[in-house]
Amino acid sequence: MAQDRFFESDRRDARFEVVLADGEPCGYVCIEERPDDLHVREIVIHPAFQGRRIGSGILHAVIARARQRRVPVPVHLGTFRKNRAIALYERLGFKVTGTTDTHVLLKWEAD
Repeated sequence: MAQDRFFESDRRDARFEVVLADGEPCGYVCIEERPDDLHVREIVIHPAFQGRRIGSGILHAVIARARQRRVPVPVHLGTFRKNRAIALYERLGFKVTGTTDTHVLLKWEAD
């Protein structure tokens, strides 16, 4: 199927990291550092660990890394349109830059 081939090629070089909370696996992330930006490809926190500021801590670290690197367009991410994490992203200063049939696209830039 074409979609399977697309996702397989898209993830071939991706580096996923396990997120730990008090030494216990609670999710995973994939942050891509590109020349002009940082792209949060995936951030997944198990529902039992949500609401503990784990995701916001990860995003604060990504924003700090973007500031350190001084990239032109610091941080991008996309999420499903019905993902309740959109409110978190907006609280952290991400702005909606577009939508697709399935996703909301967001960007964080320094003021």
